[in-house]
Amino acid sequence: MTAPLLSFVVTTHNEAAAIRATILALDAQTGLPGEAEIVMVDDRSTDGTIAEAEAAGSTRLSLFRSAPDAGSPLTTRQQALDLAFRKARGEIVLTVDADSDIPPDWAARMVAPILQGGHDAVAGPIGFAPLKGPLALWQTLDAAQYHLISRAVNGMGAAGGILFGNFAFRRDWYTRVGGFEALGFALTEDLAFGNAVHAAGADIGYAGPGSRIDVRPVPSAGALVRRTLRISSGPASTLAAVLSVWTLSLLVLVLMSLVLAPLWWLAGLRYVAGMALLLFAVKDRKDPRLMLFIPLHEPLVYVLGVAVLWSLARGARVGWGGQSYGR
Repeated sequence: MTAPLLSFVVTTHNEAAAIRATILALDAQTGLPGEAEIVMVDDRSTDGTIAEAEAAGSTRLSLFRSAPDAGSPLTTRQQALDLAFRKARGEIVLTVDADSDIPPDWAARMVAPILQGGHDAVAGPIGFAPLKGPLALWQTLDAAQYHLISRAVNGMGAAGGILFGNFAFRRDWYTRVGGFEALGFALTEDLAFGNAVHAAGADIGYAGPGSRIDVRPVPSAGALVRRTLRISSGPASTLAAVLSVWTLSLLVLVLMSLVLAPLWWLAGLRYVAGMALLLFAVKDRKDPRLMLFIPLHEPLVYVLGVAVLWSLARGARVGWGGQSYGR
């Protein structure tokens, strides 16, 4: 059997409500440079996810069931992804989440820089839909800022952040870095992989807004806190330092201004700069709700930070892929 050029990889855990639409969107990709397959690994779903995926009727779909090893040092999510990457036969792997809203030309856009020899991998932007309510608005702004700052850090020669919700890479890089077995336990498995391939010499590009994939926002404030607990557990890095300094700079300036009144203008300038950064990051969205919500983004970052610290003080554990992990 001739190996396909592209492998779309999806891992699932109780995604019956969304997986059929995701499979259909992958099956309907246009302008592909070669044959494509869809590799889906289901991680212990109990809600009919597999039946919904099969009901999509894709002849490209290869479905596997993950049976996580309780003795493995890896998370169940890492084990499912490892199985998917080993089963993928394509030269280029493209990863998406199971609840993805995918543009029809997304794959062609993502793989073009790789096939043209410009990059070994491409990280795409993530949005959230439906864009209703403060949680969806906040997450969309935060993801756009993360992608923009990651792109800037990457341009400086350090490792930027990647998200497996929208990522393409030459499959042989997974073998080159030794897979997740060599990388070890990571609740932010995408960030760990991105850091590893960057350190190994891979050239990672960052796609523009035309390659954006939208996923569902978390449904509640509590879920957002739990998600933040997980993603804030990533390793120390240049990206983490840049994000921390940028986030804390406004708070430090405001606190200093309480003592030194002349510094209020500097705190105000930093606050305006933060809004300008967000405005630039989401300039393609042209949604008035996002524009109106921009001034609230950073204040809510600090509220979320307090909630996360409170959760840690109470000994909260991280839930990921249907399992619970300590930080």
